[in-house]
Amino acid sequence: MIAAAALILMIDDAWCVGIVEDRKQISEACETSFERKASDWWRRPATHYLAAHPHLGSVVARCRRRQHSGTIDSLPALIVIRHHRQQLAAPRLAVEAEDPQEQPVLRGISVVNVAASDVTFHSVPSRAPSRVWLGVVAAVVAAAAWFAQAWLGTTQGIVYKNDPVYDFIVVGGGTAGSVVAARLSETPHHRVLLLEAGGEEPWLSSIPLAAPLLQGSRYDWKYMTTPQKKSSEALVGKRSAWPRGRVLGGSGSINYNIHMHGSPQDFQAWEQQYGATGWGFAEMKKYANKAECLRLRPKLFKQEECTMEAVPLQQKGCSGGSNGTSKEGQGHVRQPQDAVQCYDPPIRTQTASSILTSTFLAAGKELGLPVGNLNDEIDYGVMAARTTVFKGHRWSSFTGYLKPSLGRPNLHVMLHTQVTKVVWDGKRAVGVEFVQWDNARLNGTVYARGEVILSGGAINTPLLLTHSGVGPKHVLKKLQIPEVSPLSGVGSNLQDHLNLPLYVSLEKPVSLNLAKLRTVSNLWNYFFNSGKGDLGQPAIEGVGVMPGEGKQQEVAAILFNMGAVDKHLYSEVANMKLEYFEKMFPGMDNQSQEGFIFLVTCLHPQSTGHLQVVSSDPRQPPVIDPGYLSHPADLPCMRHAFKFGMRLLRTKAFQSLGAAAHLPRYKECVEAVGGAAGPGPGEDARARYKEYVNCIVRIGAITGYHPLGTARLGQPDDPKAVVDLELRVIGTERLRVVDASVMPTQISGTPNSAIIVIAEKASDLIKASWSNSTHLASQRLCSSSPDCEQKLLAKLDSSSGCVHPSLLLLVFFLVLHSINICV
Repeated sequence: MIAAAALILMIDDAWCVGIVEDRKQISEACETSFERKASDWWRRPATHYLAAHPHLGSVVARCRRRQHSGTIDSLPALIVIRHHRQQLAAPRLAVEAEDPQEQPVLRGISVVNVAASDVTFHSVPSRAPSRVWLGVVAAVVAAAAWFAQAWLGTTQGIVYKNDPVYDFIVVGGGTAGSVVAARLSETPHHRVLLLEAGGEEPWLSSIPLAAPLLQGSRYDWKYMTTPQKKSSEALVGKRSAWPRGRVLGGSGSINYNIHMHGSPQDFQAWEQQYGATGWGFAEMKKYANKAECLRLRPKLFKQEECTMEAVPLQQKGCSGGSNGTSKEGQGHVRQPQDAVQCYDPPIRTQTASSILTSTFLAAGKELGLPVGNLNDEIDYGVMAARTTVFKGHRWSSFTGYLKPSLGRPNLHVMLHTQVTKVVWDGKRAVGVEFVQWDNARLNGTVYARGEVILSGGAINTPLLLTHSGVGPKHVLKKLQIPEVSPLSGVGSNLQDHLNLPLYVSLEKPVSLNLAKLRTVSNLWNYFFNSGKGDLGQPAIEGVGVMPGEGKQQEVAAILFNMGAVDKHLYSEVANMKLEYFEKMFPGMDNQSQEGFIFLVTCLHPQSTGHLQVVSSDPRQPPVIDPGYLSHPADLPCMRHAFKFGMRLLRTKAFQSLGAAAHLPRYKECVEAVGGAAGPGPGEDARARYKEYVNCIVRIGAITGYHPLGTARLGQPDDPKAVVDLELRVIGTERLRVVDASVMPTQISGTPNSAIIVIAEKASDLIKASWSNSTHLASQRLCSSSPDCEQKLLAKLDSSSGCVHPSLLLLVFFLVLHSINICV
């Protein structure tokens, strides 16, 4: 019921109540600011400020534009906002009052979704106090509900007071951390503590198509890159928004659910180039099968032997087809085994099966590409997208691994707890320091007899390592951080995919759009019919991988099934200037537009960036520079990806749907190729077309949301390696890293499921190191002196890890003055 009500709020008008805090001098001139976007009110709850009228009257804003109207009623204690879903232009406001001395003061008021054109302000008598009490009652009810969940621990297994000592401490409850905590706690004598800076997954995250609604919200770290020198020109300040999940499940709770493990060549490169013995495809495939709970049985063939090696399609003999021709096209095929899925796998997936999916597969077949499963059968080709969605709901690592584990007596989970530093005894990690609710006064320390495992992700893990004394020597010296292990590789080798969106319109009604998603039948099917209908679809219909030409890297195309999107929401998520977004995605004002988006990308970009800690405060974000297109090989690779997407669109399969690509007409690019006519015929047409594609890549390409590599694995003598082949931090003891930061390179696909596979293998490595329960129980916290353990425990305050009761009243007061309650 709550979910349905919230959805209605997103669609229709509603009343929201906020609390007035700012009471400026009334003599100041009337000022106002309309900085918030249309979608911000329900994604980013915030207090709305309005100064009291000198005579304790109220201020009414009447907004008039066509059929839209709204009111803002201000009272001495609170402000009531009548909002509208659609954002309209916000020109300069006209302020009127009968007495100029009584002009209201509007300081920093955020008007959410209220049409601002033709707005006038004037004084009116104060309203009856009933609305004040309504707001106060609503605030009290919401605060009580918040306290019930936060302090009474309504979810089994989540605690708000930690024990002093555990066997293992896992930092970060994201994609990898959820797996590690669940697997380690399978052993009854392993006492595990999981610390997560965010909270539980909101109900909205279960809707696959709701991913952009969570990006930029409180469930996101909201990182931003530095201005890019050779890319991102369409973005505000040339800075890319990097959403990272600040919630149980991590980025797997706010992503687009694509399920890919990578190809054999990816992991072969890890072994050959980085000495990562034991991280080859055969080993990774074993743990991928474990994650999906697949029990393998060798296939039986007469006079044939099946191997894990990729073989040309023409030589394929273990496929079960006659004469090796069961799949058409050319490519590499790997189908050595038959798999039987068990009843309750940790990872659940679904395979796309729409008309667009069939068209995508037919298009790939026209190009001579193999059709199959890129996770199991083929190394390149086209496949119906597999996504981590089950019965219309997102299936993250929290859902599949951690949630079933909550309630185990040996597993504790603490939320809203950000680890700020690793505690050392010499070179040995013995615990962590943390703060709760982003309040430095709510801090604590907890110790581990076994190991500390960092699973904060490609940004937070190197940040925490650096603040703990493990990082580049010059950075540690500059920030006056005591040196534990100077590793220059911490924060370097930052890699990300760069996606170029290509919008394609369709003549036939086969795609999703906003008009279809908002129908009553769709809402009913999803909320009252077991997640059925379009809202339960992840919108990713197909994934294609094409081998590179010559020395070029592999490229990919992802079909995102959405003909019309909220341009304000999506441009804000991407931090893109609206005028560039409208050129890239024309016709977004028509919510019934049929079409889809091709996201084309270079799968193995050569450009690398870095992140650097610049503040002594561990809660401050680092400087993030992905270095997009800094390597000269990446632009040709992106042109090859663009060519792949266009070749797919020109096939008979897509032309039968009336597919037409709308290439962006950026002014900079049009001028570069000869004016409005664009890259027309002529002797230099090929060169001009090449320059045009280079231009739209430099301007319009956006992040693929796949940062990794900032604490990569390697041999201990590798100067850029941060962890060894068992993921132990080099130069330290009992400290491991298990997340995307250990991956040396990008894989041939999206990395989220590959991170789960890494976490599965890491869990076995940790268990193998502590297989003797007696040995683990007898471990002392430290060994630097005979009484060091007593000294460490003596430092623990009796209230460490929980909020003192005397602070409850203060927190309650803060809640009343910071949250918005919609009634």
